[in-house]
Amino acid sequence: MASRCRQPKHSEQIKVWVKSGGHCTLCHKYLLESEINYEVEKLGELAHIVAKTNSTLAPRGLTNLSEDERNLAENLLLACAHCHTDIDKWKQAKRLDVHWLLKAKHYHEQRIKEATTLAANEKTAVLRLVGCIRGAATEISGLEAVAAINAEANKSAVLTLDPNRQGPEIDLRMLAGEDNPIESGYYSMACKQISKVLIERLQPAVEREEIQHLSVFGLARLPLLIYFGSRLDDTISTDIYQRHRATESWQWENGANDLRFHYQERINKLNDTTKEAVLIVNVSGKVDEDLIPVKLSSLPQFTIEPVCGEPNRDAIRTKISLNSFHNTLSNLLGHIETMHKKISTLHLFAAAPVSVAIILGRSIGWGFQPNLMIYDHAGTKYKQALEVRQP
Repeated sequence: MASRCRQPKHSEQIKVWVKSGGHCTLCHKYLLESEINYEVEKLGELAHIVAKTNSTLAPRGLTNLSEDERNLAENLLLACAHCHTDIDKWKQAKRLDVHWLLKAKHYHEQRIKEATTLAANEKTAVLRLVGCIRGAATEISGLEAVAAINAEANKSAVLTLDPNRQGPEIDLRMLAGEDNPIESGYYSMACKQISKVLIERLQPAVEREEIQHLSVFGLARLPLLIYFGSRLDDTISTDIYQRHRATESWQWENGANDLRFHYQERINKLNDTTKEAVLIVNVSGKVDEDLIPVKLSSLPQFTIEPVCGEPNRDAIRTKISLNSFHNTLSNLLGHIETMHKKISTLHLFAAAPVSVAIILGRSIGWGFQPNLMIYDHAGTKYKQALEVRQP
């Protein structure tokens, strides 16, 4: 009496079921649920690619594989009863040979792996920029950043860009001259440091596909936040966070009043040679227009401010408010591009929180790409701090 063929070990069977995701390798039917009454039932079968016995009586049976090798997961595929019967028909076995079935197995299992690892794409890399603000050193701990991200419920934070997981990714606190940033060269040094980290650490990680989403946190002088935004890769999906004074938290609020924004324009003088305009952003406060350099007073002026209510330090408390500002800025730039094609430089005066400042910088990467001349409040007047151009 012939000996009974051994069955694949339980561990090998589990491998096939897991790699196949509970679906038929050939028709992709789900094999753990009855189609009649939807009860949980194990309906799949393990089919041998090279037959379990080395015999001319078995489809795809004549090879040099040992019996142990024939029962490994690499030689098994998960199939529904119909497909299992189909591939073992003699005529089909000649057409759907070992090579064809191995290819089908690899394709199916690869699709399952890609589909079930989509969660990895929901990971977000933390990117923190910290500096001094009027002599006071700022801080954004990794715990604060992770807590804010976790509150969103659909992202998992990773500190990929922080090798030691101890400090911020971009640290400007040791740079000298922050008390007089325009005259001391502080802004120039800080911009070089920001670019250095983004080029040497962020860009290679993006190219290696280690990072597909960014969560950005910043505490620094406004011109540097704008520059920082302009240097972020606009092909990477990015969430921007800011500290809210009312709650001392980085988490976006739900149910708070959502502030909406609009833009207005004032055209003092405009002709075919007008290449410059003034952009005023009133969000966390109001720009004192009396302190704007007189030489800019004749230029076209565009202002973004709340539709209702006054600008205030906690104007941007929700993502809806931030998106409203983002959309308003986008619409304004589209309007300038369409109606004032010659304008290529915007002189920017802003009273804005972190998130708005970074979005202003990111506008450099959009279809209309103006140069931004960024001004900083210095004593009794505004002075030009930085010029930000397309990278």
